[in-house]
Amino acid sequence: MLMKCLFMCLLFPVILIGQEEGIPVDSYKNPRTAVLCSALFPGAGQIYNGKWLKAGIFSGFEVYTLYKAHIFHEDYQQDPTNKNAQINRNKHLWYAAGVYVYAMLDAYVDAHLSSFPEGNLVFNPVDRSFQFALILEF
Repeated sequence: MLMKCLFMCLLFPVILIGQEEGIPVDSYKNPRTAVLCSALFPGAGQIYNGKWLKAGIFSGFEVYTLYKAHIFHEDYQQDPTNKNAQINRNKHLWYAAGVYVYAMLDAYVDAHLSSFPEGNLVFNPVDRSFQFALILEF
């Protein structure tokens, strides 16, 4: 379900046409710095971008998945025949890796969008006209 939602969001982007405003120079964030911060600790790139709530969410997910992996690893060490604990440990380690990579990608995109105007974006189809033509030749 999540993959379908992500696919639809990428397949059908919404294009908003708005008035261009002057972008203050100090609002620009370096994407490379955001990714490096996020690589050091998930959520640090979001802090660099000024997205405090996202930073807390990514940090919380990372800590939770690593904690659960640690719990399942202890269960597996106590009973090496417990394959369920091993499977759950590996699953949570994969979740942690996914959160880590997603946090870096999110920090990168947020840094690129930092210079995007934050004013009122207005889509006015009256001002713009588009024409499409389909020509079939046999």
